[in-house]
Amino acid sequence: MHRALSEKEVLATLTTNPANYFKAAKKGRIEIGFDADFSVLDGDPITDVGNLARVAYTIRAGQVIYRKP
Repeated sequence: MHRALSEKEVLATLTTNPANYFKAAKKGRIEIGFDADFSVLDGDPITDVGNLARVAYTIRAGQVIYRKP
């Protein structure tokens, strides 16, 4: 995707764009008052897209629901 989109645009396709499309007003960004749903990766997806599969933690509603063994 790097050839077609900037790093910022790729990130937006995974976060803010779907939140806007589905009219999920409290999703898509890490910000005060938003739902605390996000994943922490074990690598930078900008340097290697394969790092999107290296999930260390998943947080939903502010609670850890997945922790890499």
